[in-house]
Amino acid sequence: MGNDEKRKCNVCGYDLQGLDVRVICPECGTDPENVRAKTGKSIVGDGIMDVIDSSIAVQGLMPVPDIRVRLMHFAKIAGFFTIALVVLQFLVTFAIIPIGLYRFALFGLSFFWPAVVIGLMPASVDDSMPQIYRYIRKVVPYSQWCWAAGYVLWFVFHLPTEAGTLSSNLGNFFPLIILHAIAGVGLVGVIFWLHDLALRMNLDHAAKRTNLVAIMMSTWGVIVFVAPWKEYAASGDDSAQTALYWFYIVVLMFPWYWILIQLALSFFEFASDSTWSLKYEGDREGREGRIREKREAMDQENDPFA
Repeated sequence: MGNDEKRKCNVCGYDLQGLDVRVICPECGTDPENVRAKTGKSIVGDGIMDVIDSSIAVQGLMPVPDIRVRLMHFAKIAGFFTIALVVLQFLVTFAIIPIGLYRFALFGLSFFWPAVVIGLMPASVDDSMPQIYRYIRKVVPYSQWCWAAGYVLWFVFHLPTEAGTLSSNLGNFFPLIILHAIAGVGLVGVIFWLHDLALRMNLDHAAKRTNLVAIMMSTWGVIVFVAPWKEYAASGDDSAQTALYWFYIVVLMFPWYWILIQLALSFFEFASDSTWSLKYEGDREGREGRIREKREAMDQENDPFA
């Protein structure tokens, strides 16, 4: 007798909806009726361990759906966005463009960036990711609107004042700093999410790069964020060419450019489906074949006329 109730195997997590309640799991061969789900959890004991297990365990996760076409487009756009950021920061660092133009360019990019992030994080992969990454996917796209919101508040409430100018220090306007800090934390969450997705797809180089970038952004990136390097770099004053200025350039900014370039390379690897299409097709076909063989074996065992 089939069962339309939504249920999963208590051992491997395989979707058992529509299968007979007495049939063993076609994925792991476990009898669902003889394996009871955990009950009577305590917050300190089983509850915490279940959260940890659901966040780091990979058993029972569904295969990554075919999102190659979507990633090919959005990851490529994200790569170009990152390269544009590197170029803009390089130009403003050496005072080739004024800081006002730099901020207007970032303001324009910030309006389109949240849509790119949503494109990079499709909801269809939720069943292929640990539980904590499902929460990240739902939350972090909203945080990326804080880039644009911070600039809007700055333009509206800070620039019209007598002391405010487009080239003034952003640190003088506290709401912008808070909003951009939230956006920065969200961006690190996006990159950690992409790291786990790269692991699921066997994109080794992208996984290593995104992991490195996420760690460096949450450490080195904080220093870049709070340091007043733009005020020294784009002041247009020859006296700015001091030891502190070159400290920002050599010690701070050059490593930062390298970090952003690694992120761009990660996006471009995601965009190239040729790097993982053969492995993806092989894994998918192999898994479907195993399931088919197990179902045929179960049908023969349950057929009284066989």
